[in-house]
Amino acid sequence: MIFAFLNASVFALLLQNLVFNGGFGMSEAIRIATKPKDFFPIALLVAFFTSTTAAICSALDFIPQINAYSTSIHLAIYCLVLAVIYLVSTAIITLLMKRNKQDIHRVGMAAVNTLVLAVPMINRRAAFDIVESIGLGIGAGIAFIIAVSLIGEAEEKLTHSDSIATPFKGKPALFIYIALISLGFAGLSGQSLFV
Repeated sequence: MIFAFLNASVFALLLQNLVFNGGFGMSEAIRIATKPKDFFPIALLVAFFTSTTAAICSALDFIPQINAYSTSIHLAIYCLVLAVIYLVSTAIITLLMKRNKQDIHRVGMAAVNTLVLAVPMINRRAAFDIVESIGLGIGAGIAFIIAVSLIGEAEEKLTHSDSIATPFKGKPALFIYIALISLGFAGLSGQSLFV
C-alpha cells in the first residue's frame, strides 16, 4: 500500500507532471508566480484540494451505482464534492480561524483551479484505488508548487535579462520557457505529443 502511494506520487510529480505536461492550472500558476505573497497559501491550498478531492472521489467510484454513471455525470459529482469541500473549508476558516476575506478569496482561487478537477478524472481513467488516488493528488499538488516556483524564478530572470530582445522580455519569454519545460516533461512521460 505504501509503495502504491509513493509510486502514484512520484508518477504525478516527476514523470507525468500534470501542471506542465497537461497545462492544468497553468494560468493560475503564472498569476501566482507574479505575486510571491500569495504563493505558499494558494499552492498549499491547491495541494490540499487536489488530494482531498482525489481521495473522496476515488472512494465514491467504488460504489457500483456511482461507477455505472457516464463521464459527464462523474464530472458533475466531482464538482459537487469539490463544492462541499470548499464550503466546509471556508466555514472552518471563517468561523474557527477568524480569517479575513482575502484568505477566503485564496481558498476559492485554489478550489477552482483546473488541476483540482483534473486529478479525479485521471484517477477514474487510470482505475486507481484510493491509496493511489491520494498519492496522485499529493504528487500533483507538489508538482503545482514546483511549477509555480520554476515559473516565478524564470519570470524574474527573463524580465531583467539583457540577453533577451525587448519585444520578448517578460511574458513572451515566459511562455516560451513554459513551452520548453512542457516538452521536457512530455518527453519524460514517454507519451506521444500527437494523439
